[in-house]
Amino acid sequence: MDNFYEQLVNTEKPAKYTLAKTMVYVLVALALASSFIGQMLLSILFLALAGGLFFIKKNFFLEYEYVFTNGEIDIDKIFEMKSRKRIITFSIKEVELLAIENSDAVKNFSNKPSKILNLVPEKTRSKIYVAMVTGGAERVQIRFTPDEKFIECCFKYNPKAVKRNNF
Repeated sequence: MDNFYEQLVNTEKPAKYTLAKTMVYVLVALALASSFIGQMLLSILFLALAGGLFFIKKNFFLEYEYVFTNGEIDIDKIFEMKSRKRIITFSIKEVELLAIENSDAVKNFSNKPSKILNLVPEKTRSKIYVAMVTGGAERVQIRFTPDEKFIECCFKYNPKAVKRNNF
């Protein structure tokens, strides 16, 4: 029997995303207005700013998806609820510790990986966990917000590493 669990960590649209989206429209309107009065250089500047802001704003509204499949964990970043990018894939067997971020187990963990992946939405109220991935090709600390069922799936495959006593 396959063990599969998928968790979408969504969030509200941040104010900076809404502001950036509004500013794109304002800058396009200013570009059109300045082109009508003959200020082509100003129009090009407003269009360039609008274009840059259009591509930057997608990084302001991020969601994450954590997928557990038979001991393999895939974490994807979702931009503006439209497109996704795979951030990391690892086996739960490669995790030396999975615990709540400020727990004693994390604080006392020796030889922490220097690379840290922050895979937590901006305004989260969920508990933040840290996974110390020390096996495999990459050594990394992963900050993420799995729910209780996700932690249980991880515990089944690597009970020594998963500290779940803080629910």
